[in-house]
Amino acid sequence: MTDVDLSAADTLACLHDELLALNVTLCFAELKGPVKDSLKHYGLFKMFGERHFFPAIAQAVKHYLGSHPVGWHDWKDQA
Repeated sequence: MTDVDLSAADTLACLHDELLALNVTLCFAELKGPVKDSLKHYGLFKMFGERHFFPAIAQAVKHYLGSHPVGWHDWKDQA
């Protein structure tokens, strides 16, 4: 995602509500500054919650694995 306009913000808000109803949390990783700024401008950053934004995908995966009892095998570790 490289830009968030009003239409995209509305779509993200609807997606957030639909996922929340299914007990699914939407998280973001590796967002660029301007995208985060747009999310803040539209009130989405606060709605999603700062704890659902990660600087890197690896950190998002690590957080998920720490919260959910699932098996994980990194493709980098496979022969």
